[in-house]
Amino acid sequence: MSFNNNDQPNLKTILVTLTAFFVFMTGYNYFFENNTTNNTETPKQTKQSDDTEEDDSSPPDEEPTSAQLTVSEALSKNCRINFENDEISGSINLKGGILDEVLLKRYKETVDKDSKNVMLLTPKDTHAESYYIISYKDKTNDEIISDETVWTTVDSGRRKRTISLKTQTQHGMVIERTVSYNDGYLINIKDKIINISDKELKVSASSDLVCSNPALNNYAVVHDGLIGHNDDKIEEIKYSDIQNKTTLNKSGWFGYTDIYWLRAVINKHKNTTMSYSKVGDHSYRCSTHLKKDRKIKPGSITELSYSVFVGPKDVKLLREYSDRLDLYKFDMAIDFGWFFMITKPLLQLLGFLGHLFSSMWVVILVLTLLFKVLTYPLMKKSFSSAAKMRELQPKIASLQKVYGGDKLRMNQEMMLLYKKENVSPMSGCLPMLLQAPIFFCLYKVFFISIDMRHAPLFGWIHDLSAPDPVYISNLFGMIDWDPPSLLKIGIWPLIMGLTMLLQQKLSSGSNKRTGTEKTSEMKIQENMMLIMPVLFTYICASFPVGVVIYWTISNIFSIIQQYYVNNSVKKK
Repeated sequence: MSFNNNDQPNLKTILVTLTAFFVFMTGYNYFFENNTTNNTETPKQTKQSDDTEEDDSSPPDEEPTSAQLTVSEALSKNCRINFENDEISGSINLKGGILDEVLLKRYKETVDKDSKNVMLLTPKDTHAESYYIISYKDKTNDEIISDETVWTTVDSGRRKRTISLKTQTQHGMVIERTVSYNDGYLINIKDKIINISDKELKVSASSDLVCSNPALNNYAVVHDGLIGHNDDKIEEIKYSDIQNKTTLNKSGWFGYTDIYWLRAVINKHKNTTMSYSKVGDHSYRCSTHLKKDRKIKPGSITELSYSVFVGPKDVKLLREYSDRLDLYKFDMAIDFGWFFMITKPLLQLLGFLGHLFSSMWVVILVLTLLFKVLTYPLMKKSFSSAAKMRELQPKIASLQKVYGGDKLRMNQEMMLLYKKENVSPMSGCLPMLLQAPIFFCLYKVFFISIDMRHAPLFGWIHDLSAPDPVYISNLFGMIDWDPPSLLKIGIWPLIMGLTMLLQQKLSSGSNKRTGTEKTSEMKIQENMMLIMPVLFTYICASFPVGVVIYWTISNIFSIIQQYYVNNSVKKK
């Protein structure tokens, strides 16, 4: 992307442009670097389905206990049974039969070698508890199977990757549970409810995916909160907008999302409804409920099944689950943004190139070359027009001397000159307008792509989705000092700024070849345009370094293109 002064825009235009970029910088600091939690809440009207009975089988809606445990304390507090497949590992708490520990084996919390694996489900009674629990109520005998119920292990079929559990109430309701974890990031649970009593049982059932004190990123470009399928559309709800219990009209999946991870309840049953609610100050539930109670005769069995997804937001992975399980737009759990028609294929292309090449340097280079090839005709036309405009500067200067006092006549003569020479002063803006949405989408893709997370490049770059970690303000790490965000200017943003500066010099230097003497206004405009590289260096210092590297390489190719086109026009 380049910002040339070939067309010599007037001073007012330059001032407006600089003002716009100042506003952009201010907005950027507010939207993208504001990491404070917003606790403002908006009331939301509760919606209840007409055919849904009141469900009291869920655990009581109480605020999480203040006696919070550490994760290690919670894991050692009760008996557990472990599970593991190629993608995840974790355990089930036998007190309550709660799925409250799931770690992702392929993903670490940080780029450090000794970093822990990402944990998406965490034990109950911890600060950031996140767990999945299934509850039942025998309304005939007023008995509850919930978080206090003790389950026993029947058999652990490790070869089949299944776990068998069992529990029983005093009045003859037996539940035999089979937990299957052989499907990657999807955990399937099947419960057999057996009536061994001598009278009919009336049973209600529900499940809850609980999330307390979620870590909020507060980036305007990425949705943080609840997301899912509701009434044939994808609905996004901020945590601050959740107030009362809200029943979803028609939902196949619903859960919690952030930049990279998704925890979602999968609902494939027509006789089950879904809802979400807030419990206490910072605890939330995504729930499923039986629309009608099950009546189980003595000696009879009824079966209920549940599924929960806990994993990364990889577009290919989510698409496979969407197709196989017939889940409505499950891949839209990824926040593609307003330009999803560009962002989604761009994210898929990035994933494809990442699997095709082992080096992310090659991926960025190929991506840059691809866009340069696609936009070359427009860029060539832009540079050619700009070069012709420079060649016309002597004639324009002559017109200014003759018609300088008559602005209307001056404009008319200049338009005639442009028409005669087949030059358009606005043609230089077209490539910039075309690249703007592509660049924004590329920024978003590098920000949300799971392939970019913790992806190394070379040298000091260990995470392409994070800003350049080496700053000139602390002498590139030689000084043990963490500078404020204003001074965190990395090496790659500096290189990018220098390439932009070189583009500006290449454009302004062309005026010497025309023999045109610069006026004082032209000199002021030229100096103001040279501020642009400084502004963009500052703005892009907090961008994902992968975007900055892409832009730098793109600038280098643009310089080569511009140099070639300028020489071609000169020879003519």
